[in-house]
Amino acid sequence: MSDPLCLLAEVPVCAFRPYASREYQDTYPVPTPASVYGMLLSLLGVPRERKAEHCGADLALAVERVPERSKVFRKLRRTAEQPRPDYQDVLTDMHLWVWVRRGAEAAATSTCLADRLRAALSNRFADVTRSGGVSLGESSYLLNAISAQRPPDKLVFVVPDASGFYSLPLWVDHREAANTQLKRFRIDDEPRATADALAEAWFQIPPPPPELAPVAPRRGRRAK
Repeated sequence: MSDPLCLLAEVPVCAFRPYASREYQDTYPVPTPASVYGMLLSLLGVPRERKAEHCGADLALAVERVPERSKVFRKLRRTAEQPRPDYQDVLTDMHLWVWVRRGAEAAATSTCLADRLRAALSNRFADVTRSGGVSLGESSYLLNAISAQRPPDKLVFVVPDASGFYSLPLWVDHREAANTQLKRFRIDDEPRATADALAEAWFQIPPPPPELAPVAPRRGRRAK
């Protein structure tokens, strides 16, 4: 297995609305796993209908510090007919570290997510076709930069923990809420040694519902 790929994503403004939120537009203090996975696929130009392609990939997340939270006044669309202004919490100056490795990606996948990202970064995305910019979360939260980097010695990690305070989505099904998959995490109070903390920070993007799973191509039949 090749070494994990480590990326630094810099985002000036972003927000990640808790899955169970109602009227008040609050935000998790860190990006959700599902948002990060979506960002990586967008970076490669993978359309939403093919997002199951790299299920099984392992990710790990950390931030240099928990971003500051600010309150903004913006027009929010509560219904299709009646958008109205309201307050929303946003995070500023996000420096997100993401590690990616193959994990349990299907053997049929010729190139795993980590290797596709390496190849795209090495040729400056010359072979990637996508529409619009790359964002983390909503389409308006555009990345300022993303690059492969050596991480600092200490970071604040987002760690899978069955008794953790935050229930974060790993996979979001926008058509059928019952298919959305959540996992408990904790956010470390203080920066920890990266080499030690990374070992317990890994989690896996789960398999999608059967109807969304990627289908292996059929082999052609031999002519008799």
